[in-house]
Amino acid sequence: MVELASSGGATTCHFAWHSNDLMVHHGGMVLFDGHIYGTNDQVLNCVELKTGKLKWKNRSVGKGSVTFADGRLIVRSEGGPVALVEATPADYKELGKFEQPERSGKPTWPYPVVAGGKLFLRDQDKLFVYDVKGN
Repeated sequence: MVELASSGGATTCHFAWHSNDLMVHHGGMVLFDGHIYGTNDQVLNCVELKTGKLKWKNRSVGKGSVTFADGRLIVRSEGGPVALVEATPADYKELGKFEQPERSGKPTWPYPVVAGGKLFLRDQDKLFVYDVKGN
């Protein structure tokens, strides 16, 4: 993490902190309420943005992609499982999990997408759409 500061028209940059817990392979990260959530090659991590302090880590669904909607993380393993996780630094709180049907057998790297109350999951040439509106 680098910190930028501007004074008198000049910008300075200094190294604030480093964390091996955020060595994300392909699934990106989510920043919410001062905390970063992302998977490394094995676990889902929650790291405090300001300090770099690891708040928790959990095997969850393993290495995968992460997206955010309505205060929750959708964590999708490259091996198929999908978990709904509360986005809180207090602890790992899994709210549900399911196995994607009709798996291609290849690593699934596309991010889960939430739009219009629907969850979209792509696996090679298949697109799965789930109604997650919660009516």
